[in-house]
Amino acid sequence: MAKYLQCSCPKCGDYLGIVMPERKAKFPVQVINGRCLKCGYRLPLQRRIIYSLAYIILFAVGVSFATSSLAQSGGKATLILKVTGLRSEKGQVKIAVFNSSEKWLSEQPIYSSTINVDSQTVTWRINDVPYGDYGVAVFHDENSNGKMDKNVLGIPLEPYGFSNNVRVTFGPPKWEEAKFTVKGSTVEVSIGVK
Repeated sequence: MAKYLQCSCPKCGDYLGIVMPERKAKFPVQVINGRCLKCGYRLPLQRRIIYSLAYIILFAVGVSFATSSLAQSGGKATLILKVTGLRSEKGQVKIAVFNSSEKWLSEQPIYSSTINVDSQTVTWRINDVPYGDYGVAVFHDENSNGKMDKNVLGIPLEPYGFSNNVRVTFGPPKWEEAKFTVKGSTVEVSIGVK
């Protein structure tokens, strides 16, 4: 069994904080360009090559790990949105998809669509949606006037809904309540309007 020693520079004896087998302990490991960090002693060529190869291997492993992480977080999916509970088969369903809390319920959705209603369920498919967090707002524009009809108090008169089927009493839901994560090949979200 090999005896373990603290590694130090063969010239200045500076302790380098490395524990290694005795047969390998005469050369420092913590070096820059093959030189001791304290006295500048240059390692023999063979050791410099070994350390250089070790750094290259560690760098390659790090790059491959980072690349695989980026590929996983940078994927794309198909998002299928189902709007259910429509009380009539007339008008249109307006859908807005948002991808940040700053844009949530603004006039700048990342995806939007207007779909003619011919049944009590409407389905919309979006391809190549980047992985991430999203929130959806929908309403059934029964009279096809292009806007959400409200009473004098500002309460909606037409059915509406949000992702995660968040129900609200005073004001719209917050981003944190409505957001969901898109990851994987296909994500299906069902929103019931009331």
